[in-house]
Amino acid sequence: MSFFDNESINEEHRRDCAFQSLIAIRESVSIARKLPQPITYEHALDLISDLDPVLYTQISRLLSNKNESDTVKYYKEKAEALSTPDQKIEPIDLINSDIDEHQILQKKSKDKKFITKKILELAGAREYFMPREISEHKILSGDFYLADRSGYFSKPIYVNDSYKDYGLPNSNILRLRLLHPDQAESILGVDLIYEIFDLEKEQVRFAHLQYKTWNTNVLYLTDERMNNQIQKMENNLCKSGFCKDQDGEKYSQLYRLPYCCAFLRPTSKLQNSESKLVSTGMHIPICEVRKLQDTDKKLTKQNIIERSISSKNFEDLFNDNLLGSRWISFDSLDKFYESHGLNSLTDKVRIHAQEFINNRKEK
Repeated sequence: MSFFDNESINEEHRRDCAFQSLIAIRESVSIARKLPQPITYEHALDLISDLDPVLYTQISRLLSNKNESDTVKYYKEKAEALSTPDQKIEPIDLINSDIDEHQILQKKSKDKKFITKKILELAGAREYFMPREISEHKILSGDFYLADRSGYFSKPIYVNDSYKDYGLPNSNILRLRLLHPDQAESILGVDLIYEIFDLEKEQVRFAHLQYKTWNTNVLYLTDERMNNQIQKMENNLCKSGFCKDQDGEKYSQLYRLPYCCAFLRPTSKLQNSESKLVSTGMHIPICEVRKLQDTDKKLTKQNIIERSISSKNFEDLFNDNLLGSRWISFDSLDKFYESHGLNSLTDKVRIHAQEFINNRKEK
């Protein structure tokens, strides 16, 4: 039985992990697209549907009312009220009828600001009821295949590995893997691994994000399982040397932040399936989490404000090589995977995103 469908596990916990998975997909694609605004939660759900329809069904069921605006709820109620045993009224038919009416008014009106606004509102509600088709949104094109370089990128990373390649607007390619948890009882959070490959120089750099749910903007660091997970990230990443350059220095001779590649990403708790999808979006280096673990014993919005960066800043800095690990060879990455058993760490939900730079401009 899947973790998300396992009713022996607290529904609130499953919902938190479903939301974290959605945020991780949203964040990975937003990093890859390099645009001012992140993709919407709806578009992130589209991608989950494209990657794994079964997992999409399970996740969307836990977040069933996530994007039900008041307009959507109104037309659901109206359709139910108008329906009879002999005739079922569909909300989308009522919306289409109202859109047609407002479009007629729009053509006749001189001052059409609020009529146009209403049409957009109705169109947004209509989209909720339309079948989910990833190709319709044109966020990413899935018809690309990454050229095989001596078989390197055709090698599976995980057991039963499956992935999809998407073409990006800048001609780069994004490979996404969304892995199911193997052991439902051991789920603590969601990992996002994001790697950027330079195919010309055969180098890669990366960042790992551990998502954790906090309630009322507080995350206690005294829990034994929480401590073990932070310790694992510290041992596997911080102490592996990727937070230092080739000379063993944490700071580059060039202008950039320290070579930090392990981050904790607090996410908001959803009280129920009606809760609005909002995330704080702060990224805290694990070394800073350790400091707060020794002093405050908890993370709060107040004590991380000078130790963390927002989602947008994280995306920009990581894309500009001002944040994340140093560049390493493909072989070094393989040895890292092998020595730390990365390919066996599928007992949690994991999103693995790999961006491949096809035409990197020399500076």
